[in-house]
Amino acid sequence: MKKIELLFPELCNIYGESYNVEYLKRSNPQNIEIISTNHKTQPLFITEDVDMIYLGCTTERKQETIIEILKPHVSRIKELIEKGVVFLATGNAVEIFGKYIKDGDRTIEALGIFDFWSERYMNRDRHNSQFIGEYNGMSMLGHRSQFSFAFGDFDNYFIEIEKGIGMNPETKREGIHVNNFYGTYSLGPFLILNPHFAKEILAKMGLSADLCFEKVILEAYEYRLAELKKTI
Repeated sequence: MKKIELLFPELCNIYGESYNVEYLKRSNPQNIEIISTNHKTQPLFITEDVDMIYLGCTTERKQETIIEILKPHVSRIKELIEKGVVFLATGNAVEIFGKYIKDGDRTIEALGIFDFWSERYMNRDRHNSQFIGEYNGMSMLGHRSQFSFAFGDFDNYFIEIEKGIGMNPETKREGIHVNNFYGTYSLGPFLILNPHFAKEILAKMGLSADLCFEKVILEAYEYRLAELKKTI
């Protein structure tokens, strides 16, 4: 039985992010157990090995709460990344793993696991856009809605953007990819948007890569990709 820890779903499910792990379980129901960890309880990964950890998008205020919860466990998180445990962080959850977040005159220390920082622009209009990119020979789709951007060299980027923007409007590098850690600004059910990547995640956990409603989900992916290529 493979264990997926869904961190803080009561805080990190603004755009239906929790369905990312639900979709994996429905694709392999006999072999996946989802552990939903409340933000007031100790994460399972601290004391036990898990096969995947997922953290979704949250509000800016709760983002700071999550940083404080996870900060005492940075060494353990680094250890699990080095061991090849699958991590997926979507939306502004990716910022939690950087060095710090600038919010006007405030600097919020983040986990410092990766060498980048983020800046909030709460006095501006929210940025909304979609993207098409490439990862490991796959066309990747994503959409974003955010008040912040991330900055750095992003040598360990996840997706090379073809249409749209990367971690900020000046780069085509999107996300973070180190070992089996994947971070992206894309929101919502990212694995349903990208079924080929969902199959890769299942395979990395040593599971069958067959997907729930695979034929339909692949057809929807191809249709969405073709439509986005016309519009972005």
